[in-house]
Amino acid sequence: RDAGTALVNGGGLAGAASAAMLARRGWRVQVLDAASAPAAGASALPAGLLAPHTSPDDNLLSRLSRAGVRITLQEAGDRLVAGEDWAHTGVLERREPDVRAPATLGPGEEDWQRPADEEPGSLWHAAAAWIKPGALVRAWLSEPGIEWRGGIRVASLEQRDATWHVLAEDGTSLANGDIVVVAAALDSAALLDHRLALNPVRGQVSWNLHDGGPPMPGAPRNGHGHFLPDVPLSEGRAWLAGSTYGRGERSLEPREEDQRANLDRLQRLAPEAAGRLAPQFESGAARAWVGVRCASSDRRPLVGELAPGLWVSTAMGSRGLTFAGMCAQLLVGRLHGEPLPLPARLAAALDAQRTATRG
Repeated sequence: RDAGTALVNGGGLAGAASAAMLARRGWRVQVLDAASAPAAGASALPAGLLAPHTSPDDNLLSRLSRAGVRITLQEAGDRLVAGEDWAHTGVLERREPDVRAPATLGPGEEDWQRPADEEPGSLWHAAAAWIKPGALVRAWLSEPGIEWRGGIRVASLEQRDATWHVLAEDGTSLANGDIVVVAAALDSAALLDHRLALNPVRGQVSWNLHDGGPPMPGAPRNGHGHFLPDVPLSEGRAWLAGSTYGRGERSLEPREEDQRANLDRLQRLAPEAAGRLAPQFESGAARAWVGVRCASSDRRPLVGELAPGLWVSTAMGSRGLTFAGMCAQLLVGRLHGEPLPLPARLAAALDAQRTATRG
Protein backbone atom coordinates (compact mmCIF):
# COMPACT_ATOMS: atom_id res chain seq x y z
CA ARG A 1 0.00 0.00 0.00
CA ASP A 2 1.02 3.63 -0.34
CA ALA A 3 2.66 5.36 2.61
CA GLY A 4 0.46 7.65 4.67
CA THR A 5 0.16 8.58 8.33
CA ALA A 6 0.95 6.14 11.11
CA LEU A 7 0.58 6.18 14.88
CA VAL A 8 2.95 4.09 17.01
CA ASN A 9 1.99 3.62 20.64
CA GLY A 10 5.16 2.84 22.58
CA GLY A 11 8.59 4.48 22.71
CA GLY A 12 10.78 1.51 23.57
CA LEU A 13 12.75 -0.76 21.27
CA ALA A 14 9.71 -2.30 19.54
CA GLY A 15 7.96 1.01 18.94
CA ALA A 16 11.07 2.91 17.86
CA ALA A 17 12.06 0.17 15.42
CA SER A 18 8.56 0.10 13.92
CA ALA A 19 8.54 3.88 13.57
CA ALA A 20 11.95 3.88 11.88
CA MET A 21 11.08 1.19 9.34
CA LEU A 22 7.82 2.98 8.48
CA ALA A 23 9.53 6.36 8.16
CA ARG A 24 12.12 4.92 5.79
CA ARG A 25 9.27 3.96 3.48
CA GLY A 26 7.80 7.45 3.46
CA TRP A 27 5.27 7.23 6.29
CA ARG A 28 4.68 10.25 8.51
CA VAL A 29 4.85 8.75 11.98
CA GLN A 30 3.79 9.98 15.40
CA VAL A 31 5.21 8.01 18.33
CA LEU A 32 3.14 8.38 21.50
CA ASP A 33 4.29 7.26 24.93
CA ALA A 34 3.17 7.89 28.49
CA ALA A 35 6.76 8.61 29.52
CA SER A 36 8.30 12.00 28.88
CA ALA A 37 11.36 10.53 27.12
CA PRO A 38 11.99 7.52 24.89
CA ALA A 39 13.27 4.19 26.24
CA ALA A 40 11.79 4.73 29.70
CA GLY A 41 10.64 1.17 30.44
CA ALA A 42 12.53 -2.08 30.02
CA SER A 43 14.50 -0.38 27.22
CA ALA A 44 16.12 1.85 29.88
CA LEU A 45 18.63 -0.91 30.74
CA PRO A 46 22.08 0.76 30.78
CA ALA A 47 23.50 -1.84 28.37
CA GLY A 48 22.40 -5.24 27.14
CA LEU A 49 23.89 -8.23 25.38
CA LEU A 50 23.02 -9.11 21.79
CA ALA A 51 23.86 -12.78 21.15
CA PRO A 52 22.44 -15.77 19.28
CA HIS A 53 20.60 -18.55 21.05
CA THR A 54 21.90 -22.10 20.60
CA SER A 55 20.11 -25.43 20.92
CA PRO A 56 20.86 -29.11 20.15
CA ASP A 57 18.11 -29.24 17.52
CA ASP A 58 18.50 -25.67 16.18
CA ASN A 59 14.97 -24.89 17.29
CA LEU A 60 12.76 -21.97 16.27
CA LEU A 61 14.17 -19.64 18.91
CA SER A 62 17.72 -20.32 17.74
CA ARG A 63 16.91 -19.66 14.09
CA LEU A 64 14.90 -16.55 14.92
CA SER A 65 17.68 -15.25 17.14
CA ARG A 66 20.27 -15.48 14.36
CA ALA A 67 17.99 -13.57 11.99
CA GLY A 68 17.39 -10.92 14.64
CA VAL A 69 21.04 -10.59 15.64
CA ARG A 70 22.02 -10.13 11.99
CA ILE A 71 19.52 -7.28 11.54
CA THR A 72 20.43 -5.52 14.80
CA LEU A 73 24.16 -5.72 14.10
CA GLN A 74 23.50 -4.01 10.76
CA GLU A 75 21.34 -1.32 12.38
CA ALA A 76 23.87 -0.68 15.14
CA GLY A 77 26.77 -0.50 12.68
CA ASP A 78 24.91 2.02 10.54
CA ARG A 79 23.47 4.22 13.29
CA LEU A 80 25.42 3.98 16.55
CA VAL A 81 28.83 5.20 17.69
CA ALA A 82 31.18 2.24 18.09
CA GLY A 83 32.84 2.10 21.49
CA GLU A 84 30.33 4.53 22.98
CA ASP A 85 26.84 3.24 22.12
CA TRP A 86 27.85 -0.33 21.30
CA ALA A 87 30.77 -2.64 20.60
CA HIS A 88 30.91 -5.69 18.35
CA THR A 89 32.85 -7.72 20.91
CA GLY A 90 31.66 -11.28 20.40
CA VAL A 91 30.64 -13.33 23.44
CA LEU A 92 31.93 -16.44 25.16
CA GLU A 93 29.06 -18.82 25.97
CA ARG A 94 30.11 -20.85 29.00
CA ARG A 95 28.54 -24.30 28.90
CA GLU A 96 28.42 -27.02 31.51
CA PRO A 97 30.26 -30.24 30.59
CA ASP A 98 27.07 -32.32 30.41
CA VAL A 99 25.17 -29.92 28.12
CA ARG A 100 24.39 -31.34 24.69
CA ALA A 101 26.34 -29.82 21.82
CA PRO A 102 24.50 -27.29 19.64
CA ALA A 103 23.33 -28.28 16.19
CA THR A 104 25.73 -28.03 13.26
CA LEU A 105 24.68 -25.01 11.20
CA GLY A 106 26.53 -25.76 7.97
CA PRO A 107 28.49 -23.31 5.78
CA GLY A 108 29.33 -20.11 7.62
CA GLU A 109 28.85 -21.76 11.02
CA GLU A 110 31.98 -20.19 12.47
CA ASP A 111 30.40 -16.75 12.08
CA TRP A 112 27.85 -17.86 14.68
CA GLN A 113 29.54 -20.48 16.84
CA ARG A 114 32.81 -22.32 17.18
CA PRO A 115 34.48 -24.20 20.04
CA ALA A 116 36.19 -21.76 22.38
CA ASP A 117 39.93 -22.37 22.42
CA GLU A 118 40.38 -20.94 25.91
CA GLU A 119 37.64 -22.98 27.58
CA PRO A 120 36.88 -26.57 26.46
CA GLY A 121 33.17 -27.23 25.99
CA SER A 122 32.27 -23.57 25.64
CA LEU A 123 31.42 -21.65 22.47
CA TRP A 124 32.63 -18.44 20.88
CA HIS A 125 29.99 -16.36 19.09
CA ALA A 126 31.62 -13.76 16.86
CA ALA A 127 28.17 -12.35 15.96
CA ALA A 128 27.53 -10.75 19.35
CA ALA A 129 27.78 -7.29 20.90
CA TRP A 130 26.88 -5.13 23.83
CA ILE A 131 24.47 -2.32 22.98
CA LYS A 132 22.88 0.52 24.92
CA PRO A 133 19.16 0.09 24.19
CA GLY A 134 18.43 3.77 24.79
CA ALA A 135 20.97 4.81 22.19
CA LEU A 136 19.43 2.49 19.61
CA VAL A 137 15.92 3.76 20.42
CA ARG A 138 17.00 7.38 20.02
CA ALA A 139 18.79 6.62 16.76
CA TRP A 140 15.69 4.97 15.33
CA LEU A 141 13.47 7.85 16.45
CA SER A 142 15.78 10.37 14.75
CA GLU A 143 14.70 9.16 11.29
CA PRO A 144 13.16 11.99 9.21
CA GLY A 145 9.37 11.83 9.29
CA ILE A 146 9.04 10.78 12.95
CA GLU A 147 7.45 13.02 15.58
CA TRP A 148 7.95 12.09 19.25
CA ARG A 149 5.06 12.87 21.63
CA GLY A 150 5.87 12.05 25.23
CA GLY A 151 3.56 12.35 28.22
CA ILE A 152 0.65 10.99 26.18
CA ARG A 153 -1.34 8.28 27.92
CA VAL A 154 -3.47 6.34 25.44
CA ALA A 155 -6.54 4.72 26.98
CA SER A 156 -8.16 3.11 23.94
CA LEU A 157 -8.23 2.82 20.15
CA GLU A 158 -11.11 3.47 17.79
CA GLN A 159 -11.57 3.19 14.05
CA ARG A 160 -13.79 5.77 12.41
CA ASP A 161 -14.38 5.07 8.75
CA ALA A 162 -10.86 4.25 7.51
CA THR A 163 -9.00 6.28 10.15
CA TRP A 164 -7.62 5.05 13.46
CA HIS A 165 -7.82 7.28 16.53
CA VAL A 166 -6.00 6.94 19.82
CA LEU A 167 -8.18 8.17 22.65
CA ALA A 168 -7.62 9.66 26.09
CA GLU A 169 -9.45 8.40 29.18
CA ASP A 170 -12.30 10.87 28.54
CA GLY A 171 -12.70 9.73 24.92
CA THR A 172 -10.90 12.71 23.40
CA SER A 173 -8.96 11.90 20.24
CA LEU A 174 -5.25 12.42 20.88
CA ALA A 175 -4.11 11.67 17.32
CA ASN A 176 -5.26 9.85 14.22
CA GLY A 177 -3.68 8.04 11.32
CA ASP A 178 -4.20 5.60 8.49
CA ILE A 179 -2.69 2.82 10.58
CA VAL A 180 -1.79 2.30 14.23
CA VAL A 181 0.99 0.10 15.61
CA VAL A 182 0.59 -1.04 19.21
CA ALA A 183 4.04 -1.57 20.70
CA ALA A 184 3.34 -0.72 24.33
CA ALA A 185 4.69 -3.87 25.99
CA LEU A 186 2.31 -5.05 28.74
CA ASP A 187 -0.01 -2.08 28.18
CA SER A 188 -0.68 -3.46 24.71
CA ALA A 189 -3.09 -6.05 26.14
CA ALA A 190 -5.65 -3.51 27.39
CA LEU A 191 -5.41 -1.42 24.20
CA LEU A 192 -6.20 -4.55 22.18
CA ASP A 193 -9.14 -5.55 24.40
CA HIS A 194 -7.06 -8.41 25.80
CA ARG A 195 -7.05 -10.29 22.51
CA LEU A 196 -3.40 -11.12 23.19
CA ALA A 197 -2.19 -12.87 26.34
CA LEU A 198 0.86 -10.98 27.59
CA ASN A 199 2.86 -11.95 30.64
CA PRO A 200 5.16 -9.85 32.84
CA VAL A 201 8.72 -11.03 33.41
CA ARG A 202 10.73 -9.15 36.03
CA GLY A 203 14.48 -8.91 35.55
CA GLN A 204 17.10 -7.52 37.93
CA VAL A 205 20.60 -6.68 36.70
CA SER A 206 23.49 -5.96 39.07
CA TRP A 207 26.02 -3.33 38.07
CA ASN A 208 28.47 -0.73 39.29
CA LEU A 209 31.29 1.50 38.17
CA HIS A 210 34.78 0.07 38.14
CA ASP A 211 36.71 0.67 41.35
CA GLY A 212 39.64 2.39 39.71
CA GLY A 213 41.63 -0.79 39.20
CA PRO A 214 42.58 -2.22 35.81
CA PRO A 215 39.70 -2.87 33.39
CA MET A 216 38.00 -6.24 33.56
CA PRO A 217 39.70 -8.54 31.08
CA GLY A 218 38.06 -10.43 28.25
CA ALA A 219 34.86 -10.32 26.23
CA PRO A 220 31.29 -10.51 27.50
CA ARG A 221 30.10 -13.90 28.69
CA ASN A 222 26.74 -15.60 28.71
CA GLY A 223 25.24 -18.97 29.49
CA HIS A 224 23.33 -19.14 32.75
CA GLY A 225 23.06 -15.35 32.84
CA HIS A 226 25.37 -12.80 31.26
CA PHE A 227 28.29 -10.55 32.18
CA LEU A 228 29.47 -7.36 30.48
CA PRO A 229 32.93 -6.58 31.88
CA ASP A 230 33.48 -3.07 30.59
CA VAL A 231 30.87 -0.62 29.25
CA PRO A 232 31.31 3.18 29.11
CA LEU A 233 28.42 4.96 30.85
CA SER A 234 27.96 8.67 31.50
CA GLU A 235 29.25 8.22 35.08
CA GLY A 236 32.28 6.18 34.06
CA ARG A 237 33.21 2.67 32.97
CA ALA A 238 30.98 -0.03 34.39
CA TRP A 239 30.32 -3.77 34.62
CA LEU A 240 26.88 -5.40 34.44
CA ALA A 241 25.79 -8.90 35.49
CA GLY A 242 22.47 -10.72 35.51
CA SER A 243 19.72 -11.22 34.96
CA THR A 244 17.01 -12.73 37.09
CA TYR A 245 13.87 -13.97 35.34
CA GLY A 246 10.77 -13.56 37.49
CA ARG A 247 7.75 -14.87 35.59
CA GLY A 248 4.51 -13.12 36.50
CA GLU A 249 6.26 -10.48 38.62
CA ARG A 250 5.82 -6.72 38.22
CA SER A 251 7.64 -5.20 41.20
CA LEU A 252 10.30 -2.63 40.34
CA GLU A 253 11.82 -2.69 43.83
CA PRO A 254 15.38 -4.08 43.96
CA ARG A 255 15.79 -7.28 45.96
CA GLU A 256 18.84 -8.36 47.89
CA GLU A 257 18.17 -12.02 47.10
CA ASP A 258 18.32 -11.18 43.38
CA GLN A 259 21.69 -9.52 43.89
CA ARG A 260 22.92 -12.73 45.53
CA ALA A 261 21.47 -14.77 42.65
CA ASN A 262 23.34 -12.60 40.15
CA LEU A 263 26.60 -13.10 42.06
CA ASP A 264 25.99 -16.87 41.99
CA ARG A 265 25.53 -16.69 38.22
CA LEU A 266 28.67 -14.62 37.87
CA GLN A 267 30.69 -17.15 39.86
CA ARG A 268 29.79 -19.80 37.28
CA LEU A 269 30.23 -17.54 34.26
CA ALA A 270 33.42 -15.70 35.19
CA PRO A 271 34.95 -16.92 38.49
CA GLU A 272 37.88 -14.49 38.38
CA ALA A 273 35.60 -11.49 37.87
CA ALA A 274 33.23 -12.76 40.56
CA GLY A 275 36.10 -12.92 43.04
CA ARG A 276 37.04 -9.34 42.27
CA LEU A 277 33.46 -8.06 42.46
CA ALA A 278 32.19 -10.12 45.40
CA PRO A 279 33.12 -7.42 47.97
CA GLN A 280 30.83 -4.96 46.15
CA PHE A 281 27.94 -7.40 46.41
CA GLU A 282 28.68 -8.27 50.04
CA SER A 283 28.96 -4.64 51.14
CA GLY A 284 25.83 -3.57 49.26
CA ALA A 285 27.82 -1.28 46.98
CA ALA A 286 26.69 -3.14 43.84
CA ARG A 287 23.75 -1.32 42.30
CA ALA A 288 20.58 -2.86 40.90
CA TRP A 289 18.55 -2.06 37.81
CA VAL A 290 15.07 -3.57 37.59
CA GLY A 291 12.79 -3.79 34.57
CA VAL A 292 9.63 -5.67 33.69
CA ARG A 293 9.64 -7.26 30.26
CA CYS A 294 6.64 -8.42 28.25
CA ALA A 295 6.47 -12.02 26.99
CA SER A 296 4.06 -14.30 25.16
CA SER A 297 3.16 -17.79 26.32
CA ASP A 298 5.62 -19.40 23.87
CA ARG A 299 8.42 -16.81 24.44
CA ARG A 300 8.25 -15.58 20.83
CA PRO A 301 7.32 -12.04 19.80
CA LEU A 302 3.87 -11.15 18.50
CA VAL A 303 3.82 -9.13 15.28
CA GLY A 304 1.17 -8.67 12.61
CA GLU A 305 -2.16 -7.13 11.63
CA LEU A 306 -5.08 -7.90 13.95
CA ALA A 307 -7.66 -5.87 12.00
CA PRO A 308 -7.44 -3.67 8.90
CA GLY A 309 -4.94 -0.95 9.80
CA LEU A 310 -4.39 -2.26 13.36
CA TRP A 311 -0.89 -3.65 13.79
CA VAL A 312 1.01 -4.95 16.79
CA SER A 313 4.67 -5.54 17.65
CA THR A 314 5.20 -6.67 21.22
CA ALA A 315 6.25 -9.52 23.55
CA MET A 316 9.99 -9.20 22.92
CA GLY A 317 10.65 -10.80 26.32
CA SER A 318 14.27 -10.57 27.42
CA ARG A 319 15.48 -10.34 23.80
CA GLY A 320 14.31 -6.90 22.75
CA LEU A 321 17.69 -6.07 21.21
CA THR A 322 17.48 -9.26 19.15
CA PHE A 323 13.87 -9.08 18.04
CA ALA A 324 12.75 -5.43 17.78
CA GLY A 325 14.38 -4.60 14.44
CA MET A 326 13.47 -7.95 12.91
CA CYS A 327 9.82 -7.61 13.93
CA ALA A 328 9.68 -4.07 12.56
CA GLN A 329 11.07 -5.24 9.21
CA LEU A 330 8.56 -8.07 9.17
CA LEU A 331 5.71 -5.64 9.91
CA VAL A 332 6.56 -3.24 7.09
CA GLY A 333 7.29 -6.14 4.73
CA ARG A 334 3.78 -7.46 5.22
CA LEU A 335 2.28 -3.98 5.09
CA HIS A 336 3.92 -3.19 1.74
CA GLY A 337 3.92 -6.66 0.22
CA GLU A 338 7.73 -6.73 0.17
CA PRO A 339 9.96 -9.80 0.46
CA LEU A 340 10.06 -10.72 4.13
CA PRO A 341 13.27 -10.65 6.19
CA LEU A 342 12.60 -14.24 7.28
CA PRO A 343 11.68 -17.55 5.62
CA ALA A 344 7.90 -18.02 5.56
CA ARG A 345 7.91 -20.66 8.31
CA LEU A 346 9.86 -18.44 10.69
CA ALA A 347 7.68 -15.43 9.87
CA ALA A 348 4.55 -17.51 10.62
CA ALA A 349 6.02 -18.42 14.01
CA LEU A 350 5.84 -14.73 15.00
CA ASP A 351 2.37 -13.96 13.62
CA ALA A 352 0.25 -12.31 16.31
CA GLN A 353 -2.79 -14.16 15.00
CA ARG A 354 -1.36 -17.43 16.33
CA THR A 355 -2.48 -16.59 19.86
CA ALA A 356 -5.07 -13.85 19.30
CA THR A 357 -8.65 -14.30 20.40
CA ARG A 358 -11.45 -12.88 18.31
CA GLY A 359 -12.13 -9.19 18.95
